[in-house]
Amino acid sequence: MLIEKNDTEGRILESARQLFNRWGYTGMTLRQIAKDVGIEAQSIYNYTSSKQALVERLVRAGTGELHASVLAALDAAGPDPSDRLAAAVKAHVIHFLSSANVVVFFRDSLVHFDEGTRSSLLVMLKGYEQVYKDIIRSGIETGVFREVDVTPTTYAILGMGDSVVNWWRPAGRLDAAEVGDLFAGLAVQMVARVHADAQPTQPPSTQS
Repeated sequence: MLIEKNDTEGRILESARQLFNRWGYTGMTLRQIAKDVGIEAQSIYNYTSSKQALVERLVRAGTGELHASVLAALDAAGPDPSDRLAAAVKAHVIHFLSSANVVVFFRDSLVHFDEGTRSSLLVMLKGYEQVYKDIIRSGIETGVFREVDVTPTTYAILGMGDSVVNWWRPAGRLDAAEVGDLFAGLAVQMVARVHADAQPTQPPSTQS
């Protein structure tokens, strides 16, 4: 993991990550984490000053790793907006399905943080979202993508990518890379320009 820690601290962070991803900010408690790790409730304060500080640490580590993974994928993707969007979405999905630092963090959780921390985390989240906005705007400007409202389209694509944690299982029919390829293709289809000479797909006949 990206976070430097000793064994007890590592178990605290992993327990917090799992509880946060399952129950959200209000559903997890430091007492739960201490019980899960097998330490006295008060002992957890030797490792974190508060629940907010603990979750902030997880979010920064997870989002930082995610952002770095996507940027690395974009470095290898080339200039074409469709290839870049596909590469970004695939990297996003693979991170959510394979990284030990995954934190499913939504903006509505920001209300639980103090103003300074909330503002700082929002800047970090917006920086990640901006990667997708820039790709979509580039595609529109070059005529590869149709005219779309960039911000909600970005949220739709990222929401689709985040959703894989709700249903994917390692023993399932598709591995992480295959899910990444599937969602990458769906994301490109969301914004791709439909050519005038393209023929609409006809539904299969129901006549016997």
